[in-house]
Amino acid sequence: MKNRFPIRCCMILMGLTFVVVFFSLFPRGGVSQPQSDGKEKIKLDVPYEPSSEEVVKTMLEIAKVERNDLVYDLGCGDGRIVIAAAQKAGARGVGVDLDPERVKESLENARKAKVTDRVEFFQQDLFQTDISKATVVMLYLWPEVNLKLRPKLLRELKPGTRIVSHSHGMGDWETDQTITAAEGHRVHFWVIPANVTGTWDWEMPGEKNRYVLKLNQKFQKVSGTLQSGSDGISIKNLELRGDRLMFTLERPIQGQMKTLRFIGYVKGHFMEGTAEDLIPGSQAKQTWKARRDPSSMEPLDY
Repeated sequence: MKNRFPIRCCMILMGLTFVVVFFSLFPRGGVSQPQSDGKEKIKLDVPYEPSSEEVVKTMLEIAKVERNDLVYDLGCGDGRIVIAAAQKAGARGVGVDLDPERVKESLENARKAKVTDRVEFFQQDLFQTDISKATVVMLYLWPEVNLKLRPKLLRELKPGTRIVSHSHGMGDWETDQTITAAEGHRVHFWVIPANVTGTWDWEMPGEKNRYVLKLNQKFQKVSGTLQSGSDGISIKNLELRGDRLMFTLERPIQGQMKTLRFIGYVKGHFMEGTAEDLIPGSQAKQTWKARRDPSSMEPLDY
């Protein structure tokens, strides 16, 4: 009786060790299982279903893929999207798929298309893939996989990166554009927004009071308030596109009511740009640079 407790503890520890080792061997999104022919079968989150050539064309067009782009296809199948990006636009491409047969097929298709110098393919889990260098990300996944992937896209991709999804959306992240391609297939398009949440302040040349801008954000949709001293100022036409924030305001300056259009570019906790007087015939333009209180920033995906 005295020896049973240590024996049971050893058995439990051995079982836990087996579980940890087992799951460390297999990537998320699929598990390898042996087949009778000796090959391994991988259970995929999304079954293989290629986009038609017409849909691929539409996906490249909506993203405006160019030669300087680096296109990632997460769940690349036979590699047709990044191969087409290389052939038609001269872009570079990276395809990722969990199925080794698809990766093998992609490499062979790239060889036949003579674009092996422009594209690469990897067998790996898309959730573990470093996508930070991408300028365009292509998807043909299921809705629940898109939602699972969404925080990674917003966290790792640079503002201004374009995302295209065949058929499926991103939950409550509204598209920047949706078009209908061949045979009624829908193609969705987003631009990764900069995180502009929080409190920004700056001063304008010749003015005594500082501007204080407080912004709320849900993906690319932005709202906020602006104050100068004790005066609340109405903001109009507030728009965020990638790392560029635009808005207009009306306020009395030196005894005259002026309409100013602000355009600022976000880089971390700083935003700088120009403020242009919209009075017809005026050429007045000033530069401005705002700083954000880092503690006021909120996450984009919630």
